[in-house]
Amino acid sequence: MGEEQQKILVVDDMPANIQILNEVLQKNYTVFFATSGREGIRIAQREEPDLILLDIIMSEMDGYEVCARLKADPRTRQIPVIFITAMSNDEDEAKGLECGAIDYITKPISPPIVQARVKNHLELKRTRDILEELTLELEIKNRELNRIAREDALTGLANRRHFDEVLECEVNRARRNGQFLSLILCDVDFFKKFNDHYGHLAGDRCLKAIGEVLLRTFKRAGDLPARYGGEEFTVILPETPSIKAAQLAERLREGLLAQAIPHAFSEAAAIVTLSFGVMGARVTRERGAEWFIHEADKVLYQSKQNGRNKVMAVSYD
Repeated sequence: MGEEQQKILVVDDMPANIQILNEVLQKNYTVFFATSGREGIRIAQREEPDLILLDIIMSEMDGYEVCARLKADPRTRQIPVIFITAMSNDEDEAKGLECGAIDYITKPISPPIVQARVKNHLELKRTRDILEELTLELEIKNRELNRIAREDALTGLANRRHFDEVLECEVNRARRNGQFLSLILCDVDFFKKFNDHYGHLAGDRCLKAIGEVLLRTFKRAGDLPARYGGEEFTVILPETPSIKAAQLAERLREGLLAQAIPHAFSEAAAIVTLSFGVMGARVTRERGAEWFIHEADKVLYQSKQNGRNKVMAVSYD
């Protein structure tokens, strides 16, 4: 199949001029016609032509106004316009270019000139359209690559790299504003035994299920659930005191229990469970991102030492 013909709209209130232009263009292009400015705008909106040839002197609405309306409409703004007119002085040409036209052809019409100008501008239009399409595709791919770079492939949560970046930003922001920041750190109880007895595929399904519970539990804008590494998960909770963070951690703990994933080899329960360390503090100069992680990890250790499958929290003002 050949390449689809480009479309041209001719707007002129003189049928004789339309006939001449049709004879010049119809062999190589699909040509539409309008005998008034209003009709031309309607056809342009409907057909989205690749080029508009527009007369200036028309009754009811002249070409300058038609061009201005086309350029004001997002649907037709990008369509190139060439004025074809008997008005040949420099002021008229300058006015036409100022209102958005890309070229100005004077009457009487010279078929070779019209053909050459139209061909050149349509080739430019086709090139621009291809570049815009490629740019859009590149933007979509870049967004996807950026998402992949920040996301844990297994669980769909933020990955460690993204977590580290966001925690640093949130600590700095909370320090500037004198706000509280809480961090949840949790660990799957006896996960090595789970993998050893059920297999790594089952282990992956377990981690994925935990990720889904995390995403359902933490929906507030600004909260960031992440896979910290292996069977460890974490949640950043900006402007959140530790008591509220502990309540959310308990909701997560119960949400996982409701999944009732069997774990016959756990010493904490007959199903998969999580142990939690929750740490909340008002951010100061001495309390950076590493400090938050270190303190949350200490609380998580206490949770494990006290029987696992529980939430333990501390708070610093």
